[in-house]
Amino acid sequence: MTKGALRAGEQLGLANAKIAQVLHLDAQAISAMDAGVEHLRGDTPNGQRAITLIKIHQALATNVGLDAEAAKRWIASHNTALAGTPASLMQTEEGMKAVLAYLQSMEAPQGA
Repeated sequence: MTKGALRAGEQLGLANAKIAQVLHLDAQAISAMDAGVEHLRGDTPNGQRAITLIKIHQALATNVGLDAEAAKRWIASHNTALAGTPASLMQTEEGMKAVLAYLQSMEAPQGA
C-alpha cells in the first residue's frame, strides 16, 4: 500500500511535499517510505488516506484512461462542481471523499 500510494501521488503530479500534506505526514516520513524504511498500515488514519488516494488515482484513470498528462491537469485545475482544485481539496478528509465521490459518479453509466 505504501508504494502504491506514493506511485499514485506521483502519477497525479503531486510532489512529495503535497503527498505528505494529503497523507497528513511530514516530508521525512515520505522520504523514509520512498526508501522502504517506513510503511503505512491500513488500520491507521494515514493508511486510510493512502487507500483513498489510490482509489482517486484509479477512478481518475478510469475517466481519462492512461493519459498521465490529462490526469495531472485535472488534479491541478479548478473544478466548478467541486468548487476548487482537487489537489487542494485532497488535503482534508472531506475533500478527499468529495473528489473520490465526484470521480466515481463520472464512472457510472449515464441513463442507467
